Amino acid sequence: MAEKPPEDGYISVVDEEPEILELLKWDTPQIQKQEERPCEQPPEKPKSPEKRGSKQETDPFDLAEPNFIETYRLSKDLARALIDDLKPLMPETTKTPDFTVDCKILAAISFYATGKFQKSVAGKTDPNITQYFVSTAVTQVTEALNHPTIVKKHIHFPHLRDERDVVKARFYMKYGIPNVVGCIDCTHVPIAKPDDDQKSHFNKSYHSKKVQIICDSDLTIISVDPSPGAHSHHGVLSRHAVTVDLKSLNDANEQCWLLGSAYYSVKPYIMTPIPKITKKSPVSPEKHYNTLHAQAHTAVTDAIKHLKSRWKCLQSTCNKAYDPPMVSMMIVACCILHNLCNRRGLPLCPMTQTEERLEAMKQKVANGPISKKLNDDTEGVRVRAQLMERLWNERRVAPELPKKRMSKKDRILEAHQSQAPPLPPHPAQMAPPPPQAGPLLGMDDGSKRPRLNMPAPHAHAHTYPLMPPAWGHYPPHH
Repeated sequence: MAEKPPEDGYISVVDEEPEILELLKWDTPQIQKQEERPCEQPPEKPKSPEKRGSKQETDPFDLAEPNFIETYRLSKDLARALIDDLKPLMPETTKTPDFTVDCKILAAISFYATGKFQKSVAGKTDPNITQYFVSTAVTQVTEALNHPTIVKKHIHFPHLRDERDVVKARFYMKYGIPNVVGCIDCTHVPIAKPDDDQKSHFNKSYHSKKVQIICDSDLTIISVDPSPGAHSHHGVLSRHAVTVDLKSLNDANEQCWLLGSAYYSVKPYIMTPIPKITKKSPVSPEKHYNTLHAQAHTAVTDAIKHLKSRWKCLQSTCNKAYDPPMVSMMIVACCILHNLCNRRGLPLCPMTQTEERLEAMKQKVANGPISKKLNDDTEGVRVRAQLMERLWNERRVAPELPKKRMSKKDRILEAHQSQAPPLPPHPAQMAPPPPQAGPLLGMDDGSKRPRLNMPAPHAHAHTYPLMPPAWGHYPPHH
């Protein structure tokens, strides 16, 4: 049954109390202040678009040059030139107009430099910049850097005679070894566990991609081969196109060879160190050859070290989220960026001691021990012997080595000898005094030893006794 509506003159006692209480509560100063606060907030609301606008206006090229190089490893002019080269090769973005090609390229370079996905690029903290965006940018920029026109522009093996002569001359001037067109070595870059062919990518410690790198005397990479292949160093080189070029040059009576480590077999086109020669071995033509070879081969080891210190995504302890084909393209992309920085002479971002120690340990485990069954070529051994004889005949004068560190006993003896007064000459070696007209002062007879006549001391002067002459540990001879 529906209730009757209240009459117009009816006043409810139950409803009257809450209204009065509400009025009394609102009348208190505390409630008035609380009610006034919302009225003061509206002027603060427009701050959010201002913040958003300031973040959108943040430009990485507004950073100081040292900060920009520290973040992106490239200088500003190199970054702009790279953006101009890659823009025609990258797809345009229509969904998010704020994330331009420039933003993608800088995001990818930042990932190469740190090896980690960043949630902010160029100072932006927009929620749309996520790990997915950075991963997509890395994929697109890596594919653009692997375009044949970009690779040929920045990684070039000296195929012309004039180019080879320049490389040979610089090696000879720096290290004293003739006819060297490059140093070669391999390194390992981590990958995600592949679905197929896992055995060829597993190196007893982790899954990796074996990369062959050839560089010149200026640490510029002139050849890189990140494709999968044989496990041995020489197996990777034997199927590379550089081998065909070097063989044809040597057959045409132009001596050209690479300098390889002990993991390679000696061939007419690759010179390796002579085994069983240590630092304690006596001086010989073999040891002299190994010394020069080791000095020159540091070019490729330093180039690999600089490559991984600049672009940490290639280190053995960094990200392992990409499959082998993508890692191969990333290696080529980082080699291109390395050459850009190296030719411009940009500063390095060195590894920490922990990173350097872990990298060396991982590489040593991945390479394994040197094989004792290397197939040395007889012609290669003959060419190496000729080179060894030439280096021995043209050897340079070695600089003086620093003195060995003396023991504590020798240092004390040397200090005592330096502080001791010099020994007087032997009486037999003393020249007789020249003859004079009269007797000398303080000398009664010319045949006797002279006597010193000391002046009388003053009253307040200090007197010091005369010490006998120091004759050393042996008595004077008569």
